[in-house]
Amino acid sequence: MILLKRIATKLQGKVSAKRIIIIVVIILTVFGGSGYWIGYSAGYANGNAVGWGKGYEQGKYDSYEKGYSLGYDNGKEYVVAHLDQYIKVPKAVSYEEVLEFLRSDQTDKIEYSDDFDCASFSNVVRNNAISKGIKCGIASFNAENMEEHIGHAINCFETTDRGIVYFDPQTDGERYDIRVGGYYTLSERYRITKVDIIW
Repeated sequence: MILLKRIATKLQGKVSAKRIIIIVVIILTVFGGSGYWIGYSAGYANGNAVGWGKGYEQGKYDSYEKGYSLGYDNGKEYVVAHLDQYIKVPKAVSYEEVLEFLRSDQTDKIEYSDDFDCASFSNVVRNNAISKGIKCGIASFNAENMEEHIGHAINCFETTDRGIVYFDPQTDGERYDIRVGGYYTLSERYRITKVDIIW
């Protein structure tokens, strides 16, 4: 404002008041307008950059969350609807189906050794049965006679027509009296003192 007064004082008498007003308006428009546009441009650029960054981050987060939820929910529905294609849930089968499985399973052809003992045989047969959808467990037991104590592992199958049946995985021979007080062999040589079943 002081600058305008000085200019008006110097121009007084030389230039009409009307012209002074026009010059002042032009100066204010040029300097004031350019200040407005400079401020507007800077504010717009900063606001746009900040707003875009925040909007991008929020949009990215929201999209990820929504996409994850939709994908998870849809995938879960599909897997649950088609679970039997992915996992064979072991089920009780008939006694005849157990015999058929044991005839086809080749575990009993493996030679017994310190590295492949009764527990190894039982595990292999159990895994093979489960992969075919047959419910099979491992029955481990302790038995004794007057001369010695033994521990042994065999397989048990839950059947739909005979309940739980027991087979020795090394021979595929059926065992009939697997219970505490029962005998591992028909000769009644080994009386069972403890039985644990793992399905």
